[in-house]
Amino acid sequence: MKTTIDNNLRVFQIVTSTGKQVFCNLDELNNVMSNLGTHAGYFKIWHFWDNKPKRVSRKYIDEMYAANNDKRTFNM
Repeated sequence: MKTTIDNNLRVFQIVTSTGKQVFCNLDELNNVMSNLGTHAGYFKIWHFWDNKPKRVSRKYIDEMYAANNDKRTFNM
């Protein structure tokens, strides 16, 4: 899987329970999660801002999608 990162937007890292890691922006997050075939509870999402990782919650992701007039299509 190949993603294009725009450094002017927020960057997320998905780490699965099998050790796969993918970096993407919010607009690609739904697509990445479907391609990875992740199951709820078996992955972690990290948000990178100012070079500092922060683990995000379902509420935080939902707020980010609401702010961008989009909807989360994967289960957390």
